[in-house]
Amino acid sequence: MKTDLIYLCFLIICFSCSQNKNKPEHAFISETEIKNNITDTAAIDGALIELIDNNGKSSIRVNSKKYSLIGNIKAIAPCRFLRRDGKVLSFSYSDIGVDHTIIVQGRGGIQGILVKKDSIICGDYITYSSPYNTEEGADEILYFDFAHRTYKNK
Repeated sequence: MKTDLIYLCFLIICFSCSQNKNKPEHAFISETEIKNNITDTAAIDGALIELIDNNGKSSIRVNSKKYSLIGNIKAIAPCRFLRRDGKVLSFSYSDIGVDHTIIVQGRGGIQGILVKKDSIICGDYITYSSPYNTEEGADEILYFDFAHRTYKNK
């Protein structure tokens, strides 16, 4: 009986492995696989912003009915939001209508993201930046620069 049970378990494992082997490479990525590749998240004005590492290529996903996404992440995966005291660091600039400016750091650079009216805008990517400690954030002047530079370009 014990031998039969071991044999049955072995067959089930073999059958399961053979089913995964036949899965086409271009198959859709499941929600579970995407969750496993999320490198950071931020909740801004009811919008959930997720940074995703898809085999070394960064992408961004915005879960919101209020905001639409403009642009894409150019920072190299894995990416993280700059934080201070455990919260995503954000600055607003009413003179140009920017509600939130946040910064993403990837390998080799940083990128600004603006939240403005009904849009989340992926701004400039700077490759010559020194790496920041993602838990300590950066000086406000960097956020000011991203917000005002992107404002002039949009």
